[in-house]
Amino acid sequence: MTPKKRKSPDGVPTNDLVFSSYVGTNDEVFPFVLSLYVEPGSQVADVTYGRGVFWRRVPKDAYNLLPTDLESGLDCRKLPYKDNSIDCVVFDPPYMHTPGGTAHANHQNYEGYYKNNQANSEKKYHDAVLDLYFTAAREAYRVLREGSIYLVKCQDEVCANQQRLTHVELINELQKYGFVTEDLFVVMRTGKPGVSRLLTQAHARKNHSYFIVFLKPKGRKRWTGLKNRLDVDTNGAGKARPKPSMNEELPLFR
Repeated sequence: MTPKKRKSPDGVPTNDLVFSSYVGTNDEVFPFVLSLYVEPGSQVADVTYGRGVFWRRVPKDAYNLLPTDLESGLDCRKLPYKDNSIDCVVFDPPYMHTPGGTAHANHQNYEGYYKNNQANSEKKYHDAVLDLYFTAAREAYRVLREGSIYLVKCQDEVCANQQRLTHVELINELQKYGFVTEDLFVVMRTGKPGVSRLLTQAHARKNHSYFIVFLKPKGRKRWTGLKNRLDVDTNGAGKARPKPSMNEELPLFR
């Protein structure tokens, strides 16, 4: 009896893939995240838009972008959008709460962004930041359509000499709200972080952050990918990306 030939997988062989870890900046990595999870033409609410750093390498006509932030008068915890009306929400708040404004002076801290504790929370330090993440996530869940994406930027930190793995805390909490964690992107910074007046190093210094991809599921249907994806030019000139070394992190062009 002649054995049946194994069916070849569908698709075209390629090395042009999106990876889970990059050495680079947020604006370099963000287009890759969009290309996998947000279809061109989608209505995207970036509720912590700021100066629009994430969008520097995204074509202006690729999405219907709704850019807002607290400084423009719109609070991410009270969005003006209808229920189930948005295709994607992007959230990137300050990562640190430093009452008094003395610590981490060069960091975009929580209190500097939410001036004079406008966040109206009795929590402090890391717990204050988590409270903002959680409240904003519940509001994002309200405005997102079923089957849509919530993109969250975060960074772990050591607070009061205690290791706080922010990405783990967010994943565990947001799953309670109904979100499904679909992906985790690691962004490695290009330079070496430093700290002044360090007597004894007790924990590894953080030199990476995360993009977490959450899905507001439609029933029990799982994520199956996009057929219509954003075309990302990895070096800004439309040239092909060279093959990375198998033993190194994949660097991004600058």
